[in-house]
Amino acid sequence: MMNGQELTVARGLGVKPLIIVLNNGMYGTIRTHQEIHHPQRISGTDLVNPDFADYARAFGGHGETVIKTEEFAGALDRALSSDTFSIIEIRIPQDLLGPDMRMSDLHR
Repeated sequence: MMNGQELTVARGLGVKPLIIVLNNGMYGTIRTHQEIHHPQRISGTDLVNPDFADYARAFGGHGETVIKTEEFAGALDRALSSDTFSIIEIRIPQDLLGPDMRMSDLHR
């Protein structure tokens, strides 16, 4: 959310970056430290994000939202064939911190 103005620059210059947003709806690194060091005092890590596909379209780009793994290939093909920049938002579970790490694993 700190770089929206660069979408306008990309559009204006005709460059076509592909931006992939892994959206778990929180500040994961901060939350991980809170869970490890202060598990009873979690605060300020949940986010209310915009719809990033709509956000891309608002700047004149191409936007896709992926919820299921099998949706990704089609979204990627459409983004790569777009005539403008693209954002693919991949919505992932909040518990997911990485390919093989979950928040719930921190408390075992």
